[in-house]
Amino acid sequence: MQKPENANPHASASIRIAMLAMLASILTLGANAFAQTLPPSQYISFDAPNAGTGQYQGTGPSSINRQGWIGGTVVYSTGASHGFLRKPNGAFIAVNPPNSSQSFVAAINDSNEATGHFYGPSATYGFLRDAAGNYTQLAVAGSNTNIPAGISPTGVVVGFYYDSIGSHGFLWDAKHGYTVFDVPGSKPGTTLAYAINSSGAITGFYYDNSNYSHGFVRSGNGHFVTFDAVHGGTATESTAINANGQTTGWGNDGLGGTDGFLRNVGGANTIFGVAGAQGSAAAAINDSGVIAGYEFSDGGGDAPFERDQSGNIILITLPFSNTASVSSGINQAGQIIGSYADAAGANHGWVGVP
Repeated sequence: MQKPENANPHASASIRIAMLAMLASILTLGANAFAQTLPPSQYISFDAPNAGTGQYQGTGPSSINRQGWIGGTVVYSTGASHGFLRKPNGAFIAVNPPNSSQSFVAAINDSNEATGHFYGPSATYGFLRDAAGNYTQLAVAGSNTNIPAGISPTGVVVGFYYDSIGSHGFLWDAKHGYTVFDVPGSKPGTTLAYAINSSGAITGFYYDNSNYSHGFVRSGNGHFVTFDAVHGGTATESTAINANGQTTGWGNDGLGGTDGFLRNVGGANTIFGVAGAQGSAAAAINDSGVIAGYEFSDGGGDAPFERDQSGNIILITLPFSNTASVSSGINQAGQIIGSYADAAGANHGWVGVP
């Protein structure tokens, strides 16, 4: 599994969906030493129909909504990828936009609207699938690749697109169409927008001229705030935002250490990680401030955790034999989703409530 510090900002950024303050922010260390181990009985494993069983094949959940609908992508034995929605009763819906050869689901909102991207005849397009199964194709004028990454409760889609310069952020809704943006002061073609909340605030990250990444929040009226998870670090990737404006993701300290972070709307930062782990990263946050994340090492054995509102880290032990596991989403009910790899290297989805 790809580790955050090894990620290439210009290659396959869409597949990492669901992976990752001001310099004067207050930095505090999370409660690593008090990590707890969760009993394994509250988790179930699932596979999308026709999921491949070979290495790098299988089921990859990316998002879960309040009702327990899950969006994700399945890789078949042929290597082709297709999006899916999983209902709370375990039934699956295939997500195949018109004229698509492959598709990928990034996010689903509480109205069961899903967004993601697909490979079309001549370009990579975004899509919005409404609750009735109707598709809207999304493509910014002049783009060659469009990667929607998040969707608001009201159906506003946020993501990034590529043109001859590089990547740029965009948001889209049915009434206003497209708004495109770059973070002020960013290296041209390096803005990546990943998530949007109910107030229209967007978070993501960008690169400077030294190729260091920094987090940003763009308010609903277009005002930008940029930040670093760790003072002196060389990488910050903010990938999730909740209704209260709290953001999360991961950052490094420039010395080889990687931690998750929680940034409050006022700019105060808390960094956290699993004690003894080589690195930790946050993947998602719900409106109560509960974070789903995972710890990792270069030698493998990645493992998921939950960080509660008080800062306690709960290690998640899955009841399925696996070589590595990560979390990728959390909903308001506290259900966490993720994927794990079996001995053959195939991926399987999981969902549970710590």
